[in-house]
Amino acid sequence: MDAFASYADLGLLLNRTFTADEQPWITGLLESASAYLRDDVLGLQVYPQSTSTFTAYPDGGQVVIPNPPLVSIGAVTRDGVAVAYTQRDNSIWVDCDDPVDVTFTYGYLTPPDSLKRWACVLVSQALLTVEQGLGLTAGGLSSVALDDFKVAFADAGDLTGMTLSDRNIALLRQQFGARTGYVVTTR
Repeated sequence: MDAFASYADLGLLLNRTFTADEQPWITGLLESASAYLRDDVLGLQVYPQSTSTFTAYPDGGQVVIPNPPLVSIGAVTRDGVAVAYTQRDNSIWVDCDDPVDVTFTYGYLTPPDSLKRWACVLVSQALLTVEQGLGLTAGGLSSVALDDFKVAFADAGDLTGMTLSDRNIALLRQQFGARTGYVVTTR
């Protein structure tokens, strides 16, 4: 899956040039960080841009497109025949409650700057432990000594490896419209 940031982006932020041998490794870490942001934080595919088709069951004529940001509606059909629709924000409206097939394009052409930055932050916070061969979940770094090089870790629990704080997760979900759950009500 495409990473939100490149090794060059991370190198610029860290004032570091990655060697040709390090570049695939850093790219892999950035891809992992981006997958964490997509799958665990946002629950959305926001980059790269993609086209998808799904079968929808209109509720009062409304079909909510499942993956923002919505770029365009390609087609709305029922049994292969075009269905008239009206688009409003992240929804379309049809004159029926019968199932329809919706083809839509969603996502950004280039990664949003905030997601690029967070992918770099996630990799940079894990870089020291990975470079020392200690893995991604070795615990929170508590100190580094220079003489007779020593690295000490504290048990950081949920804050080990590539993770964001609850506050940062909430802010990203708010910014990109991610849904953490659905509420179903009946009357």
